[in-house]
Amino acid sequence: MKYYKQTLGGTFICYQPDPAEYGGEINIPHAPGNRQYDDMILEVEAGTSTIEDKPLDYVKTYADNRRDAYGSLGDQLDMQYHDAVDSTTTWKDHVAAVKAANPKG
Repeated sequence: MKYYKQTLGGTFICYQPDPAEYGGEINIPHAPGNRQYDDMILEVEAGTSTIEDKPLDYVKTYADNRRDAYGSLGDQLDMQYHDAVDSTTTWKDHVAAVKAANPKG
């Protein structure tokens, strides 16, 4: 059987048997003493199974994109200060533009 070592951004997530071979989907933690983990390691050591790396792609959500686009809190506070002093709407315009560019999915 083929197992996949799943990682996200270089961080270990879990091992997963190939769904086509296993007939379902389970996640196996890296936990010696866990029956599924121990069985997987025994199979690999016996040469009847393999472990392949399978990095996962993270898909950014609208919330991730908004958070990135808003900028730092310091920058936002500076916009708010200048809006109050200069009677402008820079911060409100910025927030509206970020929300328009990254609508809720």
